Amino acid sequence: MKIQTVLRNEQGIALVMALIVMVTLAALIGVLAMLATSEPQIADNQLPSAQARALAESGLQRALWALSTGQTSPSTSGVLALDANYNLPSPVPSPYDGSTFVSVSSIGGFKVTVTSGAQANEKVVTAVGFVPDATSPRAIKKVTAVVTRIKWIDPICALCAGGENPPATTTQVQVGGSATVNGTTSTQGHGGNAAPAGAFCSGVTPTSDVASTGTVSVNGSPNLYAPPGGSTTMNNASFPSGMLLSDSDIAVLKSLAKAKGTYYRGNQTWTSPPPSGIIFVDTTDASVLTASTPVANVPVVDIHGNWNSGWSGWLIVTGTIHISGETPMTGLIYAQNDVTLHGTGNGTIQGAIITTNRIDTASTTVDSGDIGNAPLTYNCPDVRNGGGKLSQNWFVKPGTYREVPGQ
Repeated sequence: MKIQTVLRNEQGIALVMALIVMVTLAALIGVLAMLATSEPQIADNQLPSAQARALAESGLQRALWALSTGQTSPSTSGVLALDANYNLPSPVPSPYDGSTFVSVSSIGGFKVTVTSGAQANEKVVTAVGFVPDATSPRAIKKVTAVVTRIKWIDPICALCAGGENPPATTTQVQVGGSATVNGTTSTQGHGGNAAPAGAFCSGVTPTSDVASTGTVSVNGSPNLYAPPGGSTTMNNASFPSGMLLSDSDIAVLKSLAKAKGTYYRGNQTWTSPPPSGIIFVDTTDASVLTASTPVANVPVVDIHGNWNSGWSGWLIVTGTIHISGETPMTGLIYAQNDVTLHGTGNGTIQGAIITTNRIDTASTTVDSGDIGNAPLTYNCPDVRNGGGKLSQNWFVKPGTYREVPGQ
């Protein structure tokens, strides 16, 4: 009798457990059935949203293309032809005024607006993607970004010193010995040795071979060839702001160098050519160079040796540059402090040197012992494009891309 009672009790428990399992399974099946119904609906809603974002980014890319082709092909239909100061046409033409829906495919299209930015070489692009159209859209996404390009540097001298914070009377340049500075468009030389020919940019008028916001001293027998209508040297010069790099310009160049892998901090010594293109040498702690920057944080770049091949691009140093040996260089050499040259033999610089003496108000000195007989030749196109190594296309300024609400 006891055994039968135990068996009956166990059978009852088994029945209850079976019912619980069945109820649980039924609930799970119900949930899975609901998910099977809702997941496609969610995916169906997410797809137009992703498509609208991609279409908005297409609008951004269209604006970048229009800006990049506008300066070189202003007669081409659908481009944004900017003037020499990067000004947008007035009024901004369609479709870049935000009024026109540009159909990309049966999926949808975009509207795009281009306006001026905080800097002359910056524009603000706002693009809105619509799926399937702007009249009755299923999805809308809006993106905005600041777009920029490498600022054109239009030097008015082959060697330019000063232009920033120091008083004009403290920025000095000395040129002497057998130095050759050529600001002409012809191959003039000295003692039977021809100097390379210079080249000018349309709309840019060079004023002198060597200019300083302070004074230029000449000693020895340097070979100086003035640009047409200009002078060999110029004291108390006034440099246009477009010739100098602002802190904002410096930040953009720093970002580009980081992306390329040619960003450095602190002192550097190069006995062979570094990679061509943009090279940026920053302060030791990556801070903006100011008059109060500790001397230990100010970088010194030492370039020397006999290079078998030349270098082309922009060398931007938030400190001082020393160049010696046979080091052929083409493009822009830009130092926020000083530059000294000890060029010999085949050491040449074609383009321009700009030194702003931001912290060292004593001088930028180029004397007979510094410049030697290596020619410095003014070449504005080489400055603008870094000897052909820099792209003139517009690009999204790092850190400015945003997806924002609104239509």
